[in-house]
Amino acid sequence: MSRLAIIAIAGVLLAPVGVFAQVRQATEPTKPVEIPADGTELLVALLDRAGVKPIKETELWNLRNSRDVMVIVLGTNHGHRGNMLDTAQQVLLSGGAALIATDTYLDLDRFTWGNRCRISQARIRCGDVKAVHGVQLPDGGMEYLRECPYVVPLAAPNEGRNEDRNPLTPIFSGDGAGMRPLTKVATNNSAYFIVDQLSGEARQPVARFPKNCFVTRADRFGVEQIDDALFAVGGFGPNPNDQRTYRFLAMADHSVFINQMLIEPGTENLELTYRVIDYLQGPEKRKRCLFIENGRVVEKFDGLRQAFAKPKPQMPMPNPKALQEKAVDMGNRVIDHVETNNLMNKALLQVSRLPSIVRFFLLLLMVYTTWFLMKRMFSSRKPTDLPPAPTVAGVPAGPPGVFDRRQKELIRRNNIYEPVRDMVREFFATVGVHGEPGPKSPKVVISKAVRKPDSLRLAVKDFWALAFGPPQEMTVARWRELSVYLDRIRVAHADGKWYFADVPAPLPA
Repeated sequence: MSRLAIIAIAGVLLAPVGVFAQVRQATEPTKPVEIPADGTELLVALLDRAGVKPIKETELWNLRNSRDVMVIVLGTNHGHRGNMLDTAQQVLLSGGAALIATDTYLDLDRFTWGNRCRISQARIRCGDVKAVHGVQLPDGGMEYLRECPYVVPLAAPNEGRNEDRNPLTPIFSGDGAGMRPLTKVATNNSAYFIVDQLSGEARQPVARFPKNCFVTRADRFGVEQIDDALFAVGGFGPNPNDQRTYRFLAMADHSVFINQMLIEPGTENLELTYRVIDYLQGPEKRKRCLFIENGRVVEKFDGLRQAFAKPKPQMPMPNPKALQEKAVDMGNRVIDHVETNNLMNKALLQVSRLPSIVRFFLLLLMVYTTWFLMKRMFSSRKPTDLPPAPTVAGVPAGPPGVFDRRQKELIRRNNIYEPVRDMVREFFATVGVHGEPGPKSPKVVISKAVRKPDSLRLAVKDFWALAFGPPQEMTVARWRELSVYLDRIRVAHADGKWYFADVPAPLPA
């Protein structure tokens, strides 16, 4: 779906009810608002529509006793503030709400003791075309996307005093009355939950994938069949073991909330978004939200509302001719009043009656005032004939060269693989690797001070494959995510936390 379609539907979603009852008036065309397909502007706008206010990064220290706070963590969990999942856990312990949605590896044991549940990095596919999302082709046919299966709702079991009300069930299954089950929530290259035991905040399954799903294993040949793989789990309070009124929900795919999926024809992702917001707000009607997307805190929720707001009417410009006529009339009245009452002669007569010393000081005051006003007038004038900008030696004039045009073409196609590859190669050259050694990286030596050596080793090998492996597509959005990893790897190497076996280890700064 094009960006123009996303912009049009966004305007309909965010427009107030009274807009359609107003008389259309001719307005000047405004610049269209750019909304990327893989962004979360619509989700943020729906939070703003529900009256939820953003929490800024400078306010993270003041999240204790946060019963009125919800935390939304989407995508990768990396940022200069550290692990944002710790913040989500702190809010849950205070009785707040949290949504964790990611298709990268995540272990949920931080949210409860004894919970053995994690999100796998493998991408799930479905072999049943009736259970996946289809796209209408220009020739009238259908293309079925095996990487976009519909999730199957699960009725969460009732607990203790909440025998007739389980807030997790309506999210996907509906309430059996006016809220229908959601059977067309489409995923997009989703991961899945690997469950040994569910407990604590993530103790209830909420949705699963359809039958006949499989994953492709990089360490094995062929595919592996997956049956009853979970897509979403959650928990809420109070329950028999915990009196906190928290609400928690975790999903194995954050792209169910991106702009493209919310307005994709034939899906129910938009309705899912409304229900998730209602669930996170809860009976307490939480009005503050810490929104974290790929490790970045989103501090503004009203961007689309301001973009689609009706422009304020401009003040009408007065008619210059009518303004001139009024000024002339007022001047004529003043002159007529002065002449009729002989004010000038009376003033001179009064001055002539003053002592000589007083008239002398009045003359000095008049001269000083005249000089001061003329000085201010000449000092405030600015030259109108500015000299031309100086030319820089060695810089040719004229249109941009072939390299500038190549860079602009790469950005237009949304594929910046070449400059990213060169940047990563330059980084490896700084650590002592020269030439093109091949797609297989040298042995990576990790310091014992690193808490998670496997993650760091895998990240180095991934960037090695990006620099010296076969070409691959690299979008601008994907590079935003990877650039954070590259900075972390660069800092870790400078600190002596890793090096290649054939290259001497760097000295710590």
